[in-house]
Amino acid sequence: MVNRFLATAEAVAQAVREARAERGLSQAEVARAAGVGRRFVVELEAGHPRAELAKVLAVLEAVGVHAMALPAPPAPGPLEEVDLTAAVARFA
Repeated sequence: MVNRFLATAEAVAQAVREARAERGLSQAEVARAAGVGRRFVVELEAGHPRAELAKVLAVLEAVGVHAMALPAPPAPGPLEEVDLTAAVARFA
């Protein structure tokens, strides 16, 4: 799993799919661990934009992905250009 900003529903979906695959978990196993329905996991992995935040956080925890609040980059520009490792290190 690579470090990335989870700024869009698709970015969250990709992070969940990758983490689940890396752990060899089925969608049903993730759903059970997160206390949500399998359909929720399916929709989350599809990038559904209206997913309930508490459930999204539970799924992220179930697949071992941790959300972190960081301040916005100092200069305007695409998030892809931000050195995420350096940004996280400022708070360690």
